Amino acid sequence: MKISLRLVVALITVSPGLTTLSAAESVSAARILAHTRVLASDEFEGRSPGTPGEDKTVAYLEREFRALGLQPGNPDGSFIQAVPLAGITSRAELAITTASGALPLAPTNDYVAVTTRIAPRVEAKNTEVVFVGYGVVAPEYGWDDYKGVDVRGKTVVMLINDPPVTDASGQLDPKVFGGKAMTYYGRWTYKYEIAAQKGAAACLIVHETAPAAYPFAVVVSSWGRENFEIRAKDGNAGNVGLQGWLTLDATQRLFQAAGQDFATLKRTAATREFRPVALGAKASFAVTTTIRNVDS
Repeated sequence: MKISLRLVVALITVSPGLTTLSAAESVSAARILAHTRVLASDEFEGRSPGTPGEDKTVAYLEREFRALGLQPGNPDGSFIQAVPLAGITSRAELAITTASGALPLAPTNDYVAVTTRIAPRVEAKNTEVVFVGYGVVAPEYGWDDYKGVDVRGKTVVMLINDPPVTDASGQLDPKVFGGKAMTYYGRWTYKYEIAAQKGAAACLIVHETAPAAYPFAVVVSSWGRENFEIRAKDGNAGNVGLQGWLTLDATQRLFQAAGQDFATLKRTAATREFRPVALGAKASFAVTTTIRNVDS
């Protein structure tokens, strides 16, 4: 939800009185760098919503728009449109038990979890844990990782990225899930959305650095702080109650305790024949939140 530096491009590629062609010709690396240096400086504090850095950023952009001769477009005569946000700081506890007993899980080291529901507390107890492969339902590819299995009220565990489908040559098939490219089915946002549509209580994504394209430390830093959601009238009641990530090590320990081989199931998950696998485990979670309303 940070103010994107892409906005800078809009204000640096034109100057008052320039035609479209001359505006394009006026773009320079020096001009881009000058604006970027300002907005990326410590003074702007990261530009996050609900902070002095956001106020400074908006004021800077407005000054530059006025300098370009642009006119306010909002009905109230301003450049600014208020966006109602809720800043949510989550403190999550997750416990998983298998037939072998309690699975040791440490926050930050083994998992990171939040809720996007605008509520003081979200919890569920003894939810069945089900592995749903990549968690993808893509009719255009004849793909359904849920295979009609009812996961309402359950905790689903799924892999990050798209299913890596290969062609006859053993290379990623460009006709299925974009080949080497990532489709929206591979995004973590989609994973949580489809889990919510299926009525799951919680969704845990298995983190692996290569397919995620970033280390687990990025997940910790991004999710371990205040995050923002649109202030929906229903408080995001339709979102999955717990959104989280499991480290690969924690996932492998979970599967081993459940009598399953993670590597084998991961290979199977890359095929259309995959069917959800109940791990014979129970997950309980509780998330307490601090909520801050912000008009960004």
